[in-house]
Amino acid sequence: MPELSHAEYQRFLDLLDKEAIRDVIMRYSRAIDRVDSELLRSVYWPDGWDSHSIFDGPVEEFVPWVVDTLNGMIATQHFLGNISIEVEGDHAYTEVYFNAHHKVEDQDGLQRDSIAAGRYLDHFERRGTEWRIKHRRAIFDWDLNQASTSNWNSPPAMDVMERGVRGREDLVYTRAHFN
Repeated sequence: MPELSHAEYQRFLDLLDKEAIRDVIMRYSRAIDRVDSELLRSVYWPDGWDSHSIFDGPVEEFVPWVVDTLNGMIATQHFLGNISIEVEGDHAYTEVYFNAHHKVEDQDGLQRDSIAAGRYLDHFERRGTEWRIKHRRAIFDWDLNQASTSNWNSPPAMDVMERGVRGREDLVYTRAHFN
């Protein structure tokens, strides 16, 4: 195997850092959609900060706030798109495009679909060998709110479609779907 130059080796290390950061970004979406506060805490440093629309504060307050907010919704799904990562030593700065789908019940008991789209601007910090979010800022670019047209909660769809659940009972945690 050929020897790597110093520049090539540095590029390799940068790729490893970017992949570790990407993993943290993806874990955030799973934590939010499964309403998993333990997993959510693992993406932030304990002294981290989140600036998320009406919430702007320390992670220790963000986690219970967002879990309470999510528990007031029927379902969510956060889909991530473009991810830009700039590594600068032990710091990294990211821009992550998102579409966040929320199924909610309005004050009249009717289901509504709410979609928010925007970007997460993150300041990551590496401590030792681990990357986590030091500060996340959610920037909202557009939204869509409408009466739900979903028909998955009635036959025949509800009889044949396997549905995700919120919490650690979801199949992604058990891997039982492969047995």
